[in-house]
Parts: sequence; structure tokens; C-alpha cells
Amino acid sequence: MRVIIRPATPADRPELARMLREVLDYFEALAPDPLAEQPTADDLWATSGLSFTDNPVCATLIPEVDGRIAGYLAYHFGVWEIYAALFVAGLYVRPEYQRGGVGRALMDEVRVLARARGATRMTWEVWRLNPRAIAFYESLGAEGYDDNLRMAMKI
Repeated sequence: MRVIIRPATPADRPELARMLREVLDYFEALAPDPLAEQPTADDLWATSGLSFTDNPVCATLIPEVDGRIAGYLAYHFGVWEIYAALFVAGLYVRPEYQRGGVGRALMDEVRVLARARGATRMTWEVWRLNPRAIAFYESLGAEGYDDNLRMAMKI
């Protein structure tokens, strides 16, 4: 299977919104009610466009296999502790493409982008109830850190 990775375009928004729903459905299958608030179709549409505004929140990569969209990886740059870092905001590979090198190709591509921008770390979150994702990231050489508590608040 040959994977081609390209930047997402506004034309990808409908497919990105569908994949965001697929991710949420997967999370629901892992544990009922994983989200305190269920996103609406409007929420998913808004999120699908975060890479395409005048002041984008993130960038998104699209992997294609035989001309079909196989998933996405959204990322942004910032600082993690004292290190320039690339933050993986979301990674999803559709089930029919899993175990075919798509996820690894996406992570390899953002590693290249991170190094080109002078980042020395890549970081992301993975849900503890998602053992397949944890095993995948560990196969890449990533290590989990339990020292930090993720905190968030509505604004």
C-alpha cells in the first residue's frame, strides 16, 4: 500500500467532519459517554475548518491510499516545558487502513516538519482506555508520562 501525504484543503472539510464523527463513535465504543458534552454536527463542522481560517489554529495532513482519504493528523507548534515542540492535536486512521503504515507515515511526516521548524520534541495525548493507540505510539518509540495532570476550562 502506497501512502501519499498532503496538506488538507478546504475541499476536505466534509470528509474531515465525517472522520471526526468516526473518532467519537470509536471512543463511545471504548467506554460509554467518554465526553462530558456530546459535540453537535455544527461543532464537528467548525472543528473541521480550524486549519483553513485567516488565523489557523492548526495544520492538518491527509493521507491518501489509492486516491482515498485514509485519515488525518492535525498539529500545531508551541512550547512543551522548555522545548520547542510540535503538538499532535489529533491522529486518526480509518479502520480499513490501520496496520498498513498510514499512522506511521503521518507521524514520520510531522517529525520531519518538526525538525525543519527547530522543534526538539513531539507531544500528544492518548486516552488511557485506548490500548491500541498506546501500543502504536510505543511502537514508534514514544513514552508515556504520568507526571502531569491535563487541565482545561471553558472560556
